[in-house]
Amino acid sequence: MSNSTFSPELVGRRTVHPFPARMAASIPWEILRSHKQQLRILDPMAGSGTSLIVARGTGHLACGFDLDPLAVLITTVGTANAELVKIQNAAQNSLSVAKRMDIPGRQAYPTSADEETKEFVRYWFDLEARKQLTALSRAIATIEDNATRKFLWCGLSRMIITKDSGVSLARDVSHSRPHKWFARAPVRPFDLFESAVDRVLKASLFQSSESAPTASVRRGDARKLPIEAESIDLVITSPPYLNAIDYMRGHKLSLVWLGHNIAALRQIRGESVGAEAGYSEMDDEKITAICKAMGHIDRLPTRFHRMITRYVRDMDAVIKEIARVLVRNGQALLVIGDCTVRGVYIRNSIAIRMLAEDHNLERLWQKRRKIPDRKRYLPLPPKNSDGALAKRLRTEVVMSFSKSG
Repeated sequence: MSNSTFSPELVGRRTVHPFPARMAASIPWEILRSHKQQLRILDPMAGSGTSLIVARGTGHLACGFDLDPLAVLITTVGTANAELVKIQNAAQNSLSVAKRMDIPGRQAYPTSADEETKEFVRYWFDLEARKQLTALSRAIATIEDNATRKFLWCGLSRMIITKDSGVSLARDVSHSRPHKWFARAPVRPFDLFESAVDRVLKASLFQSSESAPTASVRRGDARKLPIEAESIDLVITSPPYLNAIDYMRGHKLSLVWLGHNIAALRQIRGESVGAEAGYSEMDDEKITAICKAMGHIDRLPTRFHRMITRYVRDMDAVIKEIARVLVRNGQALLVIGDCTVRGVYIRNSIAIRMLAEDHNLERLWQKRRKIPDRKRYLPLPPKNSDGALAKRLRTEVVMSFSKSG
């Protein structure tokens, strides 16, 4: 795709896989399109990969990390060159192979699934769906070409991660709020697989002939990045809200078919930002000062104090890593949403600003942007909310920092 046809509107329309609370493509676009010199871009919490897709589409080198294996898969596919005919043929062949398999009910589970994972699969998938998904996953696993295999895994996943009707017994999986709704899956995997892969391919922004710089993404922790100091020109990322969306709640419905056991996914969820402490070296007095600056936490029960403290400690480690990997005078663009906890307004953006200052990141500018209601993944404020509060809940804060020379 040429730079002349690449646009934030196109990135917003064409997504290879559903993902809650995606970053607006216009945010990285505004800063990246103005740089004529090729930059080294990092998103340490890549999510669905919007910042990396925009970076590649505007001619920059990009790398990203995420703890969520499905986020890594989605971003890998979203930033990859799609060899359309090769992938379509592979999808047809995999479906043909899968249909010839005779999967007994007692074997209708993901490969290497333990008993806990099997119980999870039985709860969310009926027997026929389990048989067909088992056959498809076995067929896909035999594909030798790694890139092609990932496109097919993405297609299989998007049959499961849906809003209304997919191949599971759940609704609202794409918003990470799955609830069991059906007695029988609305669609059979064999009937949907090829069209799901086609949707992935139609959303792909880069074709096999694309000469733009490649983007790389892998599993990694934003609090301890496996990259060299002063190696990044620009960081673009969207840290989680304090009461962040529990992505794993919905994603695990597809990740079990990609070879992950429930116990391993539970561990990944426990390692997420805000879920555990231990990364930050900041003293308790400074942590307490930042927590107080975020809002009236004294009005909250003690367990929420611990949650806010964990969040600040983890974000301190994230900001410290961002400062470490940036070159001198390098910049960081962070998109953060303020939120409410038990009716108390908590300004996550205040914490980010104070932590950045503590790590020699100078704030260049800050602005609020409205989040369209159709793009939000949190409930709208109640009708009797204070007007100013309701307005804040529909906005996010975009903050730009520079590393002191």
